[in-house]
Amino acid sequence: MGGKLISTFVLLTLLFTVGCSDQKVINVHGESQNWSSRIAYEIGEHEQVGKGEMEYIGSEQLKSLSYEINYPETFSVGGSGNRRNIKEEETNFQLSVSLPDDNVDVLPDKVEDITITVMWETVADESFEETIEFSSE
Repeated sequence: MGGKLISTFVLLTLLFTVGCSDQKVINVHGESQNWSSRIAYEIGEHEQVGKGEMEYIGSEQLKSLSYEINYPETFSVGGSGNRRNIKEEETNFQLSVSLPDDNVDVLPDKVEDITITVMWETVADESFEETIEFSSE
């Protein structure tokens, strides 16, 4: 499944790069014990877009999850989402990624300050929380 995630991410990155040649694309990735995540930030003169996904790499069946993308305070922006009633085969989840209107030019220097806090519950009613830390690819 990790290969599928990487292939999808590379394809999306190539499409963004070809379609937006005047944009800079910053690819970041991170992992925790049970999660892997990738985000592509596209920064252009007139538009800033972030696309990302998380993959559950743990062994327990998921029941629900919620996440929060934590940016440095100078960005005054964040992102969050949740999923309920997760099907057994679901392990990949799209992220709702927001980008700041200001200070976006310092994003490449602040990538390692971005984290995702993931909270999830298994079908056995056990609750967990982990933090994914990012770095540039």
